[in-house]
Formats: sequence, C-alpha cells, structure tokens
Amino acid sequence: MKIVGVNIKRLREDQGLTLRALAKKLGISASFLSQVESGKASPSLATLKSISDALTTTVGSLVGEEQKIDDNPIVRLSERKHVQEAGKGINMYLLTSRDPNKQMEPLLFKLKEGAISGAASYKHFGQEFVMVLRGYIEITLNEIVYTLRKGDSIYFNSSVPHAFKNIGKGESEAIWVITPPTF
Repeated sequence: MKIVGVNIKRLREDQGLTLRALAKKLGISASFLSQVESGKASPSLATLKSISDALTTTVGSLVGEEQKIDDNPIVRLSERKHVQEAGKGINMYLLTSRDPNKQMEPLLFKLKEGAISGAASYKHFGQEFVMVLRGYIEITLNEIVYTLRKGDSIYFNSSVPHAFKNIGKGESEAIWVITPPTF
C-alpha cells in the first residue's frame, strides 16, 4: 500500500492542498492521512474512494494501475530532472527514472556557497545516506557536527534531528539517498 500513500501525497501537493485541508475535506484526522501517505496505515476502500474523489482521480490511479515503469532504467545527464529547490541555494535532481515500486530515492544535491537547509534542525521518518562529490558539507545530527569533504559519506536515521550546510568555497555536490522515496 506504500504506492497509494506516495500517489496521494503527490496529487495533494500538486493541487496545493495541505494535509490538514484534505483531511478536513474528507472528515478524517490529519494524523491518519499522514500515516496513509507514509505507508504506515491503509485506508478502507470507502476512504480510498473519498480520497480519489477529493483529488479528482480514480482509485485505480491511486493504487498505481495506470503507472508504467520506465522501460529504460538509464537516466542520462541531459534528461536529469530538477525536483525543487530544497532551500535557498540548494537544488535537488532525480537520479532515477519513475518507478512506483522503488524503495529508495537517490538524488543529486547541489549546494551553492553558504547554502543551509534551514534555521532549525528537522526530522522525519526514514533513513539517509550522503556521499560528498565536491566541496565541504557540514551535517548536524542531534547537535553533533560532522564535516564531510569529497569522498566522505554518512548514514543516519532521519528521525534524528538533522540539518546541513555548505561550508566550502564555491558549490558543493553530494549524492543523497533517502528512504522511503518522497518524489
């Protein structure tokens, strides 16, 4: 049922709906909807139908029946998709093709000089692996600061409060693998 949650979250965000707004519209709690989106809870068929109606889609679409796994597993540099700016001066790029069954999300992070993930640490469900390709990245886990340079890597549970920033001169780059996938 993980794919259901991923599809609900993607559609909800594409439509500019907050978790609370959609939950209110459905008459369910925001915490339950959050659990559905993260794959920790399964909605009843009736709730799934209500969700699909609210998001103007079909139950089939939510369960992934219309999604096709890309026949070509290669993502060429020229085809790499920019996901979003994860903070001021932080750009993320998808390193894999679309696959509703993938269990991890490999990303390329490009951090401009001085870029920082935010004013405060954050946490979420999952795990992360980071390998620095270029520059210097500082990662703070539970207020312990780790400095990584080209070739260094780190692995941690995302439930640990964390933050990161580029402390090098110029742009830094890193491969960032996140589970579960979010894009």
